Amino acid sequence: MSRAPKPGDPQSLPPWLRLSQDCVTIEIAARPGSPRRGILRVDEQGPVIGIRAPAEKGKANQELVEIVADLAGVPRAAVTVVRGAGSRRKVLRIAAADNLSAAKKLIEASSARG
Repeated sequence: MSRAPKPGDPQSLPPWLRLSQDCVTIEIAARPGSPRRGILRVDEQGPVIGIRAPAEKGKANQELVEIVADLAGVPRAAVTVVRGAGSRRKVLRIAAADNLSAAKKLIEASSARG
């Protein structure tokens, strides 16, 4: 039986979210061309994020960065796609002054949909 993660407890972070001293790393699944924008659901591999933009010329990645930045409460420039730019499975890095706060916001937004 797994217990729900507590946003302030790094030991109980979901496996798709990692917190380090200088950044938060999140694994997501992107769904470009989705009629809904934002977190659609959360599975064991991480949040599934709907993106309205098509998967062409980086448009979906740009919108994904906007969505994650809004969810984490950070500027768009703080979010970068570090792996999977051409794939639906992606890893994003979020550089925030308060990494724990950004992680909490992501967990809260995910639990609202999970």
